[in-house]
Amino acid sequence: MDIKENLINALNGKECEKTPVTAFPSVLTTELLVRANTTFDEANHDAEKMAEVAGSLYDFTGIEGITIPLDLWFESESFGYVVKRQNGTLTPEICDAPFDMPEDIEIPPDYTSTGQFPTIEKAAKILHEKYDDKNVPIIGEVTGAFTLLTDLVDLGKIIKMLNSDYIEIDDALEEINDLLIDEIKFYQEIGVDCIVINDPSSTAKIIKPDLFVNLIQPYLIELSDAMDVPGVLHICGDTNSNLEGMLSCGYEGLSISQEVDINHAREVKERIGSRSVICGNLAIGETLLMKSPDEIREEAINCLDKKVDVLGPSCNIAYETPLNNIKAMVDARDEYF
Repeated sequence: MDIKENLINALNGKECEKTPVTAFPSVLTTELLVRANTTFDEANHDAEKMAEVAGSLYDFTGIEGITIPLDLWFESESFGYVVKRQNGTLTPEICDAPFDMPEDIEIPPDYTSTGQFPTIEKAAKILHEKYDDKNVPIIGEVTGAFTLLTDLVDLGKIIKMLNSDYIEIDDALEEINDLLIDEIKFYQEIGVDCIVINDPSSTAKIIKPDLFVNLIQPYLIELSDAMDVPGVLHICGDTNSNLEGMLSCGYEGLSISQEVDINHAREVKERIGSRSVICGNLAIGETLLMKSPDEIREEAINCLDKKVDVLGPSCNIAYETPLNNIKAMVDARDEYF
């Protein structure tokens, strides 16, 4: 069984040769940029460099999936807004959002033809040419509607609106989600094998259970329904209070952070009869970034002992994470089986 079939089987709850190990969502590290002799900006706007950086993660670590694009804030470029970076780091600067209120958002008429989308399309073609004969799964990443809204309008302002009448937020989410459905179609047309919806702003610290079910869940379900390939939902942080809602969105996989115990997630899944498999959840900071390969192997084995369905990081891997530490996660899975 090749690694693509193995991952797709895992997401569909079918028999696997071994637990897949991959990253939901995408991985970009400073070491990958150095190896490709490129910059953050070039890796996100030059198709050959995007493909090289994305593919080299698989080449060096053996992680079983190539996720594009590499920039977590890439969709905002199609709205005419480029997220700035702090000098000497890839960390985004805190700056003014492009729109004052949700109703001010100007929906681009040619969304998937602008910004980084043409680069992503060309990079996908390069990746298919290089990796299809190795059956490496290619994964597309979409930012959830609520998170994209908080990229376009100040998060603090959105939180205040959530505590009163959020009809304007709902209206904006409806318009944004229509664009994201087009984005899903775009990814399927360029031949991805899986799509991850990355919605970090929908974390339980911001969105309480009733609000998740009433405001966020309908749009996540809409995105899942639009997919003809397996989908994975990722929401950051301690989402224990929203697990039922997240597991009820219809995704083949649910990617959980380290704050959520794998056993607890499996218990909730079984109790509500969800078909979503559990993905994750090695800590990205205290483990993958800071610990030794031996310690990483130990924690990866702990996840496997808990019967995680797809092994991977609990969230976006820190830019400074050594590639050897990511490889240690893959090595641990190989040793386990």
